[in-house]
Amino acid sequence: MASLDYSHRRLVNIFGPERVSRHPAERLMHSRDFAFLPKAANLQWKLIPDFVVLPKRVEEVSALVNLAYEAGLLLVPHGGGSGLAGGAVPNRGGVLVDMRQMNRVVKVDADRRRITVQAGMTWKEAADFAAHKGLFLPVVPQGAPASTIGGWYSSGGVGIGSMKYGSARDVVVDAEAVLPNGDAIHTADPTADGDLAFANLNPAFFGGEGTIGILTEVTLQTFPKPEEIRPLSYSTKDLWSVRDIVPAIADSDLEPYHVSIIDPMHLAFVKATRHEGLDPQGLLNVVFDGPKDEVNASEKELDRFMEEHGAKKLPETDARAQWDGRFDLYPARRLSGGLVVAESLVPTGRFPDVLRSVGNLIKRLKMQVAVNSFLVDRNTVAVNPYLLMDEQHPLGPTSLSFVKKFDDAVLRVGGHPQGLGLFHAFNFDRMHKGAQGLYTSVKAVFDPHYKVNPGKMVEVWTRYALPLIDTIPPEIMRFGLDLAAVVRSLKPTRDRYVTLGGAR
Repeated sequence: MASLDYSHRRLVNIFGPERVSRHPAERLMHSRDFAFLPKAANLQWKLIPDFVVLPKRVEEVSALVNLAYEAGLLLVPHGGGSGLAGGAVPNRGGVLVDMRQMNRVVKVDADRRRITVQAGMTWKEAADFAAHKGLFLPVVPQGAPASTIGGWYSSGGVGIGSMKYGSARDVVVDAEAVLPNGDAIHTADPTADGDLAFANLNPAFFGGEGTIGILTEVTLQTFPKPEEIRPLSYSTKDLWSVRDIVPAIADSDLEPYHVSIIDPMHLAFVKATRHEGLDPQGLLNVVFDGPKDEVNASEKELDRFMEEHGAKKLPETDARAQWDGRFDLYPARRLSGGLVVAESLVPTGRFPDVLRSVGNLIKRLKMQVAVNSFLVDRNTVAVNPYLLMDEQHPLGPTSLSFVKKFDDAVLRVGGHPQGLGLFHAFNFDRMHKGAQGLYTSVKAVFDPHYKVNPGKMVEVWTRYALPLIDTIPPEIMRFGLDLAAVVRSLKPTRDRYVTLGGAR
């Protein structure tokens, strides 16, 4: 392995001094994403990168990959830092590749309604640009202002609009990627139209967590801008009252653009930070898009449907406020020193079972948790609970046990967690039974020297590249989190960040 001083000189030759950093503060800032990792994590992972670089062109990324092989450096692609599983932070230092300066619009194909953008652009920037051109980018993440095009695609993104238009995979028609050998390739034929593009490599990078290459450019399929996008909100007594409405919507003839379910605890958290907004209540937010007359008919049908299921329609101003604030997910972070989010996909018919299991888990671990969800498609619900925690309290890190126990509950009903990274790689064997060998083979073909975001999918690397202690066996991680759950359950008092009547 080359010295860090030599590597620094070579990096400066590629990027210039202004886009290479060894400054401690800059490196520390890039040592985490949105996932909470306790201070003890630094004992098992070298989370702080040796360098931070900011490429602007694909040629620079290719040169960086070639240098990584020569100098023995590990590369970690990093977007907006909105990941929830530690997938975009180092485990053994190396070079953190901050993609956010690769944020240009490359091309607009008005005839086919396609836009080509660099992968460091955020989804909100891309959607706003499309809207400026009279186009509609229908699928975006819930964290669209921060989530980058390449980052969310690499995470297997589903989000706002997935109910009607599919996942990020369905709007990406081609991508440019730099492979671990330094070659820049296109994953599909960018000149082919939809149904003619039978064979491509797009799926290999969807959900690949940046482990087989670095996305540098993406071509997105947009749609004609809908005449109307109409948000509607309906209130229920509590979250449990929503349990049967969600599967019923999925089984109905309604074709909403987006359906989200909001926990009263989330509204209580928001009200505690802003002293405004809706009082705590169960909430269903439903959005329709399309011609105005069709949207009007859909609204009338939904009103009858919700009335039959005991839900009360809220004023238009409340519904609009909910839609306008759809990207502001976690203002509750101000109430505590830390916030932990879990993500999962569950079968729609098992949604009530998951709510019941989560409710029991919240009581056992004495936590306050907001369980927000949204419909991904007619068969799948994304359930995304989050909890507050005091990082300074001795028992604070034991809150992470909630994520593991929640994952267990999801897997029992035939669902699976979303994301792997440092914090969830121990779930790979349970999420993708029999696929570990297949993924290892794919990784070996694309990245035989394990230089691009290694040690985060089928195994968890430690900071120590030494036999016996170079990886953390999944069983050890699971045991540690199970033990943390036992310790947490012995806590004598319940968390009380907010007061919510008879809330959990």
